[in-house]
Amino acid sequence: MSSTHAREGGRSLQMGRPQDAVKSFQMGLSIDPGDVDCLLGLVRVHLSTGAAADAEAAVLRLLKVKPDHTEAQAHLAMLRAQAGHPEALESLRALAAAPTAGYFERFNLGALLFERGDLMGARAAFESVLQVSPDSTHAHFELGRIRLQQGEPDGAVSHFLRAAQGAPQQPMPLLMLSRAHAACGQLGLAIQAATQALEKAQGGLQRAVLEDLFKLYLSGGSSDGARRVAQELRQLEPSSLNYIYLHGLALMSAGSFAEAKELFAEVLRQAPGSWQAQHALAQMHLALGERDSALKLLEAASASVPTDPGPTNDLAVVLMQENGHARVPALLAPVLAAHPNDAGTHLNMALGNAPSDKVAAAHHARQALALGADDVRAQAEQLLKQLGA
Repeated sequence: MSSTHAREGGRSLQMGRPQDAVKSFQMGLSIDPGDVDCLLGLVRVHLSTGAAADAEAAVLRLLKVKPDHTEAQAHLAMLRAQAGHPEALESLRALAAAPTAGYFERFNLGALLFERGDLMGARAAFESVLQVSPDSTHAHFELGRIRLQQGEPDGAVSHFLRAAQGAPQQPMPLLMLSRAHAACGQLGLAIQAATQALEKAQGGLQRAVLEDLFKLYLSGGSSDGARRVAQELRQLEPSSLNYIYLHGLALMSAGSFAEAKELFAEVLRQAPGSWQAQHALAQMHLALGERDSALKLLEAASASVPTDPGPTNDLAVVLMQENGHARVPALLAPVLAAHPNDAGTHLNMALGNAPSDKVAAAHHARQALALGADDVRAQAEQLLKQLGA
């Protein structure tokens, strides 16, 4: 039967008060150094705070009192495997495969395999956790993460839903649920889950949720939502150039080009080498009809990142509008070398080659036709007809 101090420590741990839990467990051990429940509680609290050395010391004390304690054996095997002992992983596998294996033997194996990038092995281990603990919040959360990484967002959604139901006060399952919904293309549900996560999040996680919400609103075409979130981020961290930049993107999506221009210019003043700010500011100059200023910025951004499709393609378009087709093939060649399947770059390469090299133009137009979305395909088809190809 658990001692009073073990029960108090367990409650403190569940309530997120690890220091209080340690005090309770140590008080119990001062009365009875062999109290298994207090020793086990001490192991768990040290594991929860990442104190590996303290956890190993506690687990060794526990195994000295009760050498056949399988959970303690599983914790020791995991700690030693993390410390680089190769035989420890095999010990953990054997513990998890035993017919009597419990929650921690199976979960620790999954956690260790996940750390080492063995997603299939980790998935099997966490699925075996559900055989003994079907409602395990942690197992469902880890399975959601794995299935999201394996390109199975629908399956991830179901696991993150279970994790969120099991830990209703925790923001992380809701944030991951939002990301899984977004990966399924369910923007409305993604925004709903992220909004719920925001109500519970604090500190760095609060910023992470807001950053996700910004992307969701922007990709969903809600410039008002994106602007509101960007303003919240700037209130949290007024000096962040990234958040000033995001605010500019929100204003740009709303068509407030002059206001966005001022924000991008502010970013560029504080970070003169930022090619992203150069590119965004150039786009605002173009939107406002200020072509000379845009051209200078695009030249600088393209020179900074010659293989990035964004600024170099925009530079190519501006040059072709001014009959500067001759420069386009050399500009776009590094982009295509780095991004051979970028349909927009193939289209611009075709347009750039059209006046001087119809064979090359037709080749790139066909690539754009094969790789592009509807608008790119339509332009490629038109160019091929003009070339007679």
